[in-house]
Amino acid sequence: MDVRHAIFGEISIRTGQHLASIDLGVLIRRLILFDSVVVKSFRLRELPLLVKTFGKTGIQDLLNSEALKLSCEFTSVITDVHRNGVRSVPPEHFTFGIVNAANREDTLRKELRGLQTIPGLKNRERRDIEEAAWNSLVRPPSSFGTDLLQQIDFDFRTNSPSLRAGILAQLEKKLGRPNPREMLLDINVEEVQDRVFHVKNSIAQSFGLSPDETHALLQLSVAAVANLNQRLAEMIAYSALAGFRESEAPILFGKFAGILAPQNPTIVEEQFQRVIEIADVPDFRPGQRIDTETLLKIRESEECRAFKEWLSTTENMSDADLRNVVTGIRNKLGSLATSNKGKAVRFAATTPVGLIPGAGLVLGPVSTAIDSFLVDRVLPRSGVVAFLQDMYPSLFVSG
Repeated sequence: MDVRHAIFGEISIRTGQHLASIDLGVLIRRLILFDSVVVKSFRLRELPLLVKTFGKTGIQDLLNSEALKLSCEFTSVITDVHRNGVRSVPPEHFTFGIVNAANREDTLRKELRGLQTIPGLKNRERRDIEEAAWNSLVRPPSSFGTDLLQQIDFDFRTNSPSLRAGILAQLEKKLGRPNPREMLLDINVEEVQDRVFHVKNSIAQSFGLSPDETHALLQLSVAAVANLNQRLAEMIAYSALAGFRESEAPILFGKFAGILAPQNPTIVEEQFQRVIEIADVPDFRPGQRIDTETLLKIRESEECRAFKEWLSTTENMSDADLRNVVTGIRNKLGSLATSNKGKAVRFAATTPVGLIPGAGLVLGPVSTAIDSFLVDRVLPRSGVVAFLQDMYPSLFVSG
């Protein structure tokens, strides 16, 4: 089903852990507008109210038609992990976990007893409604929690703009209208240990907040990002749209910005030009002729694919590091050129480092970050060398 034809969300009106009512208008409008409505249920406590609204046969017909489905999970993200009452990481550091109910099925079966409070509902009728409700329950895939954590970790590893948007939204709540200095606000996430993220920031200096106030603000911002990711993960799990509050718009747009920015073709084009200049590779001149046949072959080559893959990893590298990498590749592979240039390039492009006889002697000891990068990330895909040194220059037709 097209995700736009289904909707996922709550209809419960709650006071704390008490269900006060349901928003019947929202439910009816959704049933009219969408082919499938998945109600995010509050422990199935809406069911007696739905029976009273649609009648004992009407609710069964609605559930059996699959126009209305129910979802009742107990999955939630922990953003402030404690052990024995003490935070497991220092202030302004965050790590994430998933919590689920230990006995979900038993818990929900007990909640169905609420149907016994409906006057005049016979045991057989109640059992039929229970069965229809139970059969209508839809569940996310078993990997839901793991996938959700991976997505949250990814957002923090990549400094997603959604976090900055969340922090600015919390600052606006706390201080009123955003301070003009927000544009100078420094936010940078560093993974100091595996899955432990330090949100480095200049909030205290920029806005005069205490360390405790700063951490509390970050905690709310981090939770907002995690909750947004959970909503989006639920959309994927149920192949349905979910509504978002207006207050969530800045974080949602920040999320979109983080997703779309790496897809901006201008970025990869600029990186290509930067590599060409640093690697001192011949480039186009006004009036330059191009060998079309060679261009089409290069586009389909393994070396070109390897180069494009490698190029996507260079954005955060300094010019100096990039220069070291490019010249390092050239120097380290130079000793492989025991045949003519074309054969040497092809050999370098297609042979895994571990299969090169004497490679340890050629490469020498790995003692620096750059060398480690070369051995672990670049050399196994050394089509990069072939592309820069041989293929790309071969496009230009002399004369």
